[in-house]
Amino acid sequence: MPIYEYVCRQCGNRFEVLRPMNASGHAQCPDCGQAAQRVLSVFAAVNRDQDGFTTPITGTSGGGGCGGCGGNCACSAH
Repeated sequence: MPIYEYVCRQCGNRFEVLRPMNASGHAQCPDCGQAAQRVLSVFAAVNRDQDGFTTPITGTSGGGGCGGCGGNCACSAH
């Protein structure tokens, strides 16, 4: 089962839920109990070299935490 990320419309709580792929788009907020909207998740990607060491993969501009914007966006990864 995949992990989905949600944001509560009422209290702004951001949380993750392990749910089946065929589940509906809303989940109940664990803080206030109201319906929360599923949002796009930010994920990390890494390269592993021949010695087993990992380095983060970033956007072409060489910076940023979201892996593609180079730090020039309003995403929550920075």
